[in-house]
Amino acid sequence: MKRHGLFAFVRHAVLLAWTAVTLIPVYWMLNTSFKHSGEWVTWPPHWFPEQPTLENYAQVLTPGSTIFELGRQTLKVLKPLWDSLFTATVSALVAVALGSALAYSWARFGTGGKNYPYSVLTIRMLPPIVIAVPFLVYYASLHLLDTYTGLILVYIATSLPYVIWMMLAFIEDVPRELESAARVMGASRFRVLSSVVLPLTVSGLVATFLFVFILNWSELLLALTLTSTQVSTIPITLNKFQSVNEGRDYGPQAAIGAIATLPVVALGFLIQKHLVKGFSFGLLRK
Repeated sequence: MKRHGLFAFVRHAVLLAWTAVTLIPVYWMLNTSFKHSGEWVTWPPHWFPEQPTLENYAQVLTPGSTIFELGRQTLKVLKPLWDSLFTATVSALVAVALGSALAYSWARFGTGGKNYPYSVLTIRMLPPIVIAVPFLVYYASLHLLDTYTGLILVYIATSLPYVIWMMLAFIEDVPRELESAARVMGASRFRVLSSVVLPLTVSGLVATFLFVFILNWSELLLALTLTSTQVSTIPITLNKFQSVNEGRDYGPQAAIGAIATLPVVALGFLIQKHLVKGFSFGLLRK
């Protein structure tokens, strides 16, 4: 009994420590975004702003001051937010739709062979730079560089292995008897998919969508390689902002980072009901 209590105490202590290690950087970013420039780098550090201010947010969002200009470099904030939101959302939706169909095809018909899911997943074992260079060459000949279409296509291609692998677990947990019963009653294969399989895997679809959305929202290397001026995601803007300002404008940079987290946090809250079901059901494969 004592051993069980000690184990529970150690487990909770480790979880609390891990939570603190994970959340402290996020808190420090938010904390810095509300500080004046004199408090950005101090020792000992200030865990709370002495005089909270919104000037960092005003500097990056207020019309007329939404750009930072040093020399010839102009960095806009609102457009990269839209670019990231648009490309991440569209690519996640298309990847989930295609990946779910491929996962269902393999789970029910064995399309692609016995090792198909493992073969697809090996694509993600390659470093991103390995696929960035071929995409750069192909896109240059197809005139897809620095376009929404080009970035969305590469995000779909890199997201599909994750979608297929994650959705396989959810689809395989759907009893085949339900599909057989629906077929016996005269339902078409499409009707079975839309009326039986889809409702039972909606939580898995939502969880997979959020996972892919976060991956594409925070992706830097491919976006940096395949875009230049017309399309610029928020990770690129943060990277350029740090380079242009030599890492010294911590307040505005923290404000941009805080703003960049809002869509992901808001989306998580909106679909938290499905997320809980999705991450707690169907992830343990038989």
